[in-house]
Amino acid sequence: MEFCWMLPEGNLETILQQTQFAEAGGFQSVLLINANSYMDPWIMATVLTQETEQIRILVAQNTSYCLPTTTAKAFNTLSLISAGRIDLNVVTGSSQVELGKMTRAGDHASRYKRTKEFIDLYLRLQQGGITHYHGDCFDVQNAELFPKRDVPTGRLFMAGSSQEAMAIAAEFADGYLVFGHELDEIEQHFTSFREWLPELRTNLNPNPHCGIMIDIIARETTEEAWEAAYQFLESASPFEKRMNRLFRNNSDSVGISKYHNYYSQSKHAQSKHAQAEGSPSSTLWPGLSQLNTSNGFSIVGSYEEVRQTISRFHRIGVNYFILSGLISTQELERISTHVVLPIQSKHLTVGNVIK
Repeated sequence: MEFCWMLPEGNLETILQQTQFAEAGGFQSVLLINANSYMDPWIMATVLTQETEQIRILVAQNTSYCLPTTTAKAFNTLSLISAGRIDLNVVTGSSQVELGKMTRAGDHASRYKRTKEFIDLYLRLQQGGITHYHGDCFDVQNAELFPKRDVPTGRLFMAGSSQEAMAIAAEFADGYLVFGHELDEIEQHFTSFREWLPELRTNLNPNPHCGIMIDIIARETTEEAWEAAYQFLESASPFEKRMNRLFRNNSDSVGISKYHNYYSQSKHAQSKHAQAEGSPSSTLWPGLSQLNTSNGFSIVGSYEEVRQTISRFHRIGVNYFILSGLISTQELERISTHVVLPIQSKHLTVGNVIK
């Protein structure tokens, strides 16, 4: 297993503090999101590599408004500066409204066509030498990437729940990421993803990482965790919920659309007695679907219950966990101390990766 911490919106001080705490607290990497309300991920990643020693930085790039040529150059530059501690998370975007703030937003099919060409050209540039590329979305003549890397470093992750995302990840990526969901949904999804691998995958690890992004609400007891979850939901204003609903209604993301079925469920209180006792999914709560534009599921429960749920995900094939603690700025310390480090202590550590 690998654990990655999703860095929040905020100022430099908050982001730097969380990164340093994640490094000390057992996380192998942190994620910098590429979105309108976040700071520029490359600039932030440069700062973070200078203030940390070993944690990896997963830098998101939205192919709807980023170029593969400038992304490759930024990646190689920062990889050299940081001794190879940079990974790339390719995302396609989901909301016409949100994407329209940065570029002319294409439909679902055209965005994924651009994403496939983006990754194809990016990887060709990384091979070195002179690159010619003629596609529908990108066209370069006599391109050469500087700085060059003698030994390739870093990994490319592809995020997305659609068939198009699955196929692109199977062909090009070192890892495939989706939003958290019910256990059976995740298991079925990654089973479908792996069916693409024998046909499309060449010159890559035959067993790419399979990862989920999921929120954590953990406390000493089950009751305390659920109380914290519902207090967080109740504290949100009607305006926040309305804006999230507007985003979801204007999104053609397959991953986000799956949360629609859970929206009404998340409005109903779920006490300890209401949970399906012994059910593997009894700790999974879709309450964030009312408040968050992407990550709609939380693992809610005692520290032991949360650790057990992560282990269940691991047993069905999830080996890369992007965790968040959206309900407060203190969640990282709780999650690190009571969830991540205890899980790591039960496994053999090889380098920075938990096997």
